[in-house]
Amino acid sequence: MSALDLVQLDLVQLDLVQLDLVQATIATHDLAATAALARRELGLPQGFPDPELDAWGIKNEVLTLGRTYLEIVAPASETSPLHRFLASGEGGYVVALRVPDTAGLTARAEKEGVRITHQQDFQGATITQLHPRDLGVLVEADEIPPGKEWHYDDWETPGSPGTPLDLLAVDIAVDRPEETAKLWARLFGAEETAEGVRVGDGLVRFVPVADRRGLVAADLGGAGEAREFTLAGVTLRLNSVKETT
Repeated sequence: MSALDLVQLDLVQLDLVQLDLVQATIATHDLAATAALARRELGLPQGFPDPELDAWGIKNEVLTLGRTYLEIVAPASETSPLHRFLASGEGGYVVALRVPDTAGLTARAEKEGVRITHQQDFQGATITQLHPRDLGVLVEADEIPPGKEWHYDDWETPGSPGTPLDLLAVDIAVDRPEETAKLWARLFGAEETAEGVRVGDGLVRFVPVADRRGLVAADLGGAGEAREFTLAGVTLRLNSVKETT
């Protein structure tokens, strides 16, 4: 491998660990029915489970959208933490980001008073979960090793759908949208725009609370006519374009 190849490889690896919106998670009482509805509406094949969630009393199915993912979770035991969440109804549970620097994020979280609820190393990655009462939704912010985009890159999983889809944007319902957007921008070192907070190729929008707080909607880019449907309390909007701008 030439010196130029090595430089180009380093640049690719650096690019892979930049801030980005990677996954949205929806919590439901009935995993099989909700996952089947999602696959039918989105034209997706069977997803795959994340066995790491077994220890938390959670069962799941991860659906590959393209370079991003839609995860559906449900309680797998009587002690599952999802029961407390689902007591107020099904809905959006987690927004997952790829972050470039866990140490920097941890320092900024302490400065901003954002609570870290869980942190662990996992197969070379560092997983950090941030309190939903501080950010409007439970946020998982993971530092991924160079050369990988997300945890599932080297897993045996179904391929991308025939019709390209991607998670473009999420809507988070909060009491103080403007203040929360500014907090996210400071915490993640992200750009705040008139639309929301840019996280890599994705967008996080903050909207006033109507029926429910937290993750209430998501935009998926793909082909075909624009339409929307509701999945376990979350509005999924399918757009005919691949960009949110």
